[in-house]
Amino acid sequence: MKERQSLRSPFSFPRLLVCAFVLALAFRIGLALTLQERLYWPDSNWYFNVAERIAAGQGFGQSLTRGPVYPYFLSLILLFSSRLVVIRICESILSAFVCVLMGLLGKKLFSERVGLLAAFASAVYPYFVYLPSAQGSDNIVTLLFLVSILFLVGNGISLSLRNCLLSGFFLGLSLLARPSIAAAIPGILVWPVFLRRRPGVTVLFRNIVITVAVALATVVPWTIHNYVVTGQFVFIATSGGRQFWCGNVASATNITTDENPVCPPELAQKLASLPDEVAREKLFYKEGLASIREHPKIAIKLYFRKLANLFQLFPLVRTPGTGPERSVVRTMVKLGSLVLFVFSFLGALLVVIKRSFAAVLPLIFISYCLGSAVLLTVMRYRLPVDPYIILLGSAALAFFLRWPSTLSSSERP
Repeated sequence: MKERQSLRSPFSFPRLLVCAFVLALAFRIGLALTLQERLYWPDSNWYFNVAERIAAGQGFGQSLTRGPVYPYFLSLILLFSSRLVVIRICESILSAFVCVLMGLLGKKLFSERVGLLAAFASAVYPYFVYLPSAQGSDNIVTLLFLVSILFLVGNGISLSLRNCLLSGFFLGLSLLARPSIAAAIPGILVWPVFLRRRPGVTVLFRNIVITVAVALATVVPWTIHNYVVTGQFVFIATSGGRQFWCGNVASATNITTDENPVCPPELAQKLASLPDEVAREKLFYKEGLASIREHPKIAIKLYFRKLANLFQLFPLVRTPGTGPERSVVRTMVKLGSLVLFVFSFLGALLVVIKRSFAAVLPLIFISYCLGSAVLLTVMRYRLPVDPYIILLGSAALAFFLRWPSTLSSSERP
């Protein structure tokens, strides 16, 4: 669904992309400068504790609750400054680069105009403006995964070996930043099915398999590290078991403003008797699966509740002081999210109907959301794949405003 005409403007595409970067940076740093010098999310404490240990030369430590990329990134900044405002400014720069990458991806899949629409939209997208100041892995995994997808579509169907290797490497880093990114991989593998009538699709599928293999190879050194530390197999992190149990046990509500289900005394006693995180994770998985088998109807209801959590127009959380309190701001954000969902849905229909090369975008988004809903979810967990619905929404807007008047279904060689 690539537009035939290129952007006609007194400004060149690179210059406008720089403008989007500057605008994004201004919004993000502006917010960072207004916030208090404190952490807003409970998860941030774990990241900072590990990062401080790394910066002090004490290593990663015994806890494997989350992936290693963000703690190591934080530790590099902590070598120079421990002030939160400095960390937020560094993360703001990364987030501004996300806008540039979206512009480049939009240009490759659609046109310069769609790329610029996506770049400027992401520059002012409220959640992307906020993420650099939240001190979690969301911001960096959004960047890494976007780089991976940019290399993946770089040469069209005739994906080069170099692009396979680079895409796989950054996909591996994405997994090390947020293991749940693995939920997007089935969508990428299914992508060639939508292009099956084109020559070279078999080569594309082969190259995607190579990309996934390189991603797994990138993760292997950390898996070996985990085995050395624990003496057991831990692919990346150990928090999946608890998230699985919390999201599937029959006593859960999966309402994001409620407290997580409390362990019954029997389970708490079993957990206390276990020697490490790995053993506790296995028990959580075992108990979660037992609950699903015993209460399948409740499990199905909980799954759809978790899926709905990802599509909240505004994040409803139980942690106080983590978002704007003014109702007018909340209403504006909700309206913006609703418009984005409507246009991205239309954009997804267009690329799927035309069997466009850009069909990879809705496939990634849908696959990630469906897979993520197996575990406990909140709206924030969706943000690493929001760039793809922004791109789809931008493509739909360009189509309905007739920029230009026609679309082509043969967008790539």
